[in-house]
Amino acid sequence: MEARKGVIEYVCEGGFGGSATVCVELRTEFPGVGGTIVTHEGVASAFREEFSPSPKSAHRLFLRHTIVKKLEDYFHRKGVYMFAHVPRPLGSISRDGDSPSEAYIYEWAFGTEGFPWEYVDREGNRTRVQLHDWDNFVTNFHRAGVDVQMDTTDPDDGRISKNIIHQYSKPVGNGREMNCLWKRIDFGYESMKIDLEKLSQFLHDRREDLEKVLRTERYEMIVLAKEYLKKGREMREVDIGRLDSLVGEYRYSSLRHYVSRGSGIGEPEKVYISTRTESLL
Repeated sequence: MEARKGVIEYVCEGGFGGSATVCVELRTEFPGVGGTIVTHEGVASAFREEFSPSPKSAHRLFLRHTIVKKLEDYFHRKGVYMFAHVPRPLGSISRDGDSPSEAYIYEWAFGTEGFPWEYVDREGNRTRVQLHDWDNFVTNFHRAGVDVQMDTTDPDDGRISKNIIHQYSKPVGNGREMNCLWKRIDFGYESMKIDLEKLSQFLHDRREDLEKVLRTERYEMIVLAKEYLKKGREMREVDIGRLDSLVGEYRYSSLRHYVSRGSGIGEPEKVYISTRTESLL
């Protein structure tokens, strides 16, 4: 099959922080570990590029995000909460040489950032706003060693939220609750701590159930991704090769699910994956 060239259209600046800048793009081409995937439909994507790139840092960020997303898939399918709150990771780029570049790509979260964590009633009393699903979200990820509550308040005003994108940021009812249409973003080291030892224990203790809910291949991918975050390229080459393969299949599946559209009378449109790959080695 001949390689097809995708389309990348810049939309706007998406934001920036101390370690990276993000722009919004409409993409049909997604480079990454396992191959470059070209889709039939454009996907609104965040392109996060590091200011001070270190080799393979984009792939590590992609793997951090992937671990969190697959844990969410597990919690979601177990009925812990009913609306997904983690955008899909879609690809990553790691380039060295004279013009090094480290960037990863994920599903753009539509909405606004910065809703108030506090509600003031008519008597002037301050009450913490209840973000729907938030307590279950935080508690279950904490059990797996992931601090999703970290860096979710503005450093200059702790009453204002940060790294939570809300699609409809208006209180409901008496004003003390925000609805479930939100996404947690920023999976960098400064914004979300992952305790790899605690995660290892969680994966060990729940192995049978995780394999049942997510499939054995997805469980294996999480375990190998966690090991890569611990050891990097000191992992056995055969294990890195296996992780490459599992990540490529996962990315293919994610994009097919997101952009496929069926006519109702035949197979859905397919995505194309090329042999141009990004390597974890």
